[in-house]
Amino acid sequence: MNISQIFSAESESVHDFLTREGQGCFIPAYQRGYAWDSGHVGRLLEDATLGLERLISDSSSVRFLGSIITVRGNALVAAAPPFDRELPRHVMTIIDGQQRLCTIVILNIIFHERLRRLVRSMEDADEAGVVALRDDAADFLDDLAKTIRFERSRLPDLHRFYPRIVRAIDDSWSRNAVTARYESPIARAIWSYVEHIQDDEAGEFEYTGTDADGDILEGHEALVDAMANLAEQVDQLAADQHAILSLPPVDALIAGASHVLAELWPHVLSAPARAFLLGDDDEPFFVEATQTMRLLALARYVNLRMAATVIDASNEDYAFDMFESLNTTGQPLTAFETFKPKVVESETPAAYPASPSKVSIDKVQQFLDRFKNAEQRLGATASLLIPFALAENGHRLEKHLSHQRRYLRDQYAAANTRNAKRNFVKHLATTSDFVSSAWRPHGRRAPQLLPDPARSDDVAEFCFEVLRAIRHEIVLAPLSRFYAAFCDAAPAGRDRAAEEFFGAIKAVTAFSMLWRAAKGGTANIDSVYRELMARGIGGGAALGRQNGGAVSLANLRAALLAKLDAEHLDRATWVADTSVSAIYKTGQSITRFLLLTASHNAVPDDDVPGMIVRGRRGSNPLLSRSQWLDDEMLTVEHVAPDAAHSPGWPRDVYAERRTVQRLGNFVLIPEVENNLLANRPWVQKRILYRVFGADTAAKARRAIAAGREFGFNPGRRAEDLVEESSVLPMCQAISAFEGPWDEAFIAARSVRLAELAWDTVHPWLQPPPPRRRGRR
Repeated sequence: MNISQIFSAESESVHDFLTREGQGCFIPAYQRGYAWDSGHVGRLLEDATLGLERLISDSSSVRFLGSIITVRGNALVAAAPPFDRELPRHVMTIIDGQQRLCTIVILNIIFHERLRRLVRSMEDADEAGVVALRDDAADFLDDLAKTIRFERSRLPDLHRFYPRIVRAIDDSWSRNAVTARYESPIARAIWSYVEHIQDDEAGEFEYTGTDADGDILEGHEALVDAMANLAEQVDQLAADQHAILSLPPVDALIAGASHVLAELWPHVLSAPARAFLLGDDDEPFFVEATQTMRLLALARYVNLRMAATVIDASNEDYAFDMFESLNTTGQPLTAFETFKPKVVESETPAAYPASPSKVSIDKVQQFLDRFKNAEQRLGATASLLIPFALAENGHRLEKHLSHQRRYLRDQYAAANTRNAKRNFVKHLATTSDFVSSAWRPHGRRAPQLLPDPARSDDVAEFCFEVLRAIRHEIVLAPLSRFYAAFCDAAPAGRDRAAEEFFGAIKAVTAFSMLWRAAKGGTANIDSVYRELMARGIGGGAALGRQNGGAVSLANLRAALLAKLDAEHLDRATWVADTSVSAIYKTGQSITRFLLLTASHNAVPDDDVPGMIVRGRRGSNPLLSRSQWLDDEMLTVEHVAPDAAHSPGWPRDVYAERRTVQRLGNFVLIPEVENNLLANRPWVQKRILYRVFGADTAAKARRAIAAGREFGFNPGRRAEDLVEESSVLPMCQAISAFEGPWDEAFIAARSVRLAELAWDTVHPWLQPPPPRRRGRR
């Protein structure tokens, strides 16, 4: 028999494979159920977004999903006559690749649903550009639907449609409503959506995988979670609010039309649509149109530019042989493990044991040896190499193992002298030291910011804990440059290098927090730091090591200030934006940061009860690592409860949902006190704030007694806290406020706190004032 008769292999796009006329995919019973978790689906979506971003500059951008192993024909489908006549004309039994295929299909369901809703939202538009884009999206919906289901007959009955993927035992393809059965997670999800889109009056689609009693069906949890995860991320990407991933700006998609649109669009984007998308963002339907454009680009990239090698075997035995040859049980080598032999080879095996390169390699190995299993080692290696590549030359390194291997290999080869190669490895080791000791300290050890533990800075340590709390890994690249400068400094220059390093921590913290607070999210902040490392900002030099940028705190501050200025984020604008934003939705850690920086060395304002004002230095020091980790300021308490129309509160507080999420409605307190406050009315909460803020036990007891006279008994737990807990200074100003805690006061307090936070944080981006000379 000719080998080509045993198996064939062909690379196909997702769309081509899933839209073959009359083809259904069949998952045998012995295959495990759908099991992809958030990490798997997140990597698939990351692959797609990175591929689409690369398409802007590289028309050959394609993402490979690996191999899909199939057996063609009906032999493995247990359908006896007469039911075999109900099978699709072409059946592909999936031996390997079902997790990827199922995930692509549910992602296409999400794309279809989001685009369908956007098209409907623009039904009343009459502007030519909106109409053109809406019609493009409507046309694409029909194409996208073919990846989800296909028609088995021309009869008008709903069961003429078949799900693209079914599973043995649980499902039966049939054009007859009596015999059709779709009970597996993937088939049930597809069929639920088929029914949904046939109902013109249907609302938003959400697959819950539940039975008639509302209980989730056994085995459906993973698929339900994956759909919810993907739906949330797709919504964030469409709105340009994803914390990590991003899509190319709409203007980049349009400006790159010479090849980008030609690769994704069936025809040239109409001139009216282009003009509208590049026009005024105040125009009606602009938000819907830009979201439609983003989703169309991403959905088309997933379907047209993500590909797999489909290996079609003639029978199941051959399919399993192929599967075992492509999927071994060995653990994959990390990029560092494949890089190390290159270093040994360059130094020569004889000279390597005594070489500087071995010292550097051993430092990296020591860090990676902390991680015992393969997945942990791969993750740790990525957490090291990604900031290293960005610090080295502004390169955006992907998490793909092959890309990491290629980067290390190519960059090491490009270093054309032995000294340059040794410096490359040394820089890798220095980055490893920084990540290991500061960002990811072993066990429960506290972060050690510099190799010399005697050198410290309370505010920098506070800032670093904040950066770790929000997992702001993008700043590791610039900070590692300042860390390396300290390590390389001569003894006489160590004091200066330490000041620069601590100042850099404060500068990036100030910039990132001011940026995120004003913009209500990350707002593509990672691209700012990549620009800083690769090209420089505001005319300044790039900070990447190979890009010639000197390590200078003055230059870093100037670059970050220039970026804020370019965004028109001066004090007045920032305070205005931050004070009206739903800051709690931006992040609890960011809310905590703003409250702490606003309250640092602040005292109750005697002139304006309920407010705080800047006090003398040392009056209420809060900017230290210990304060950030202190249980007394661990939880963010909503003064007006985060529940609609809570009793005992002014109605205007709940007239707009974001009011209770604004900065002025928060205070930091311990968890026990937070639980005690709960959703009580304002008159009761104010008494408890007086108890918690009292600076003597006698004052606290008098507050409890006054509450009882008023008719409110705080309870035994409040009395115990008088003896057990510490004074909570943040409660003192609030307890002095006698008026109604309404929208107007929340707004005023939000402005005051934002002003105080700015006044604390913004100086970290400015040159320090000249030191005063002592009196003679």
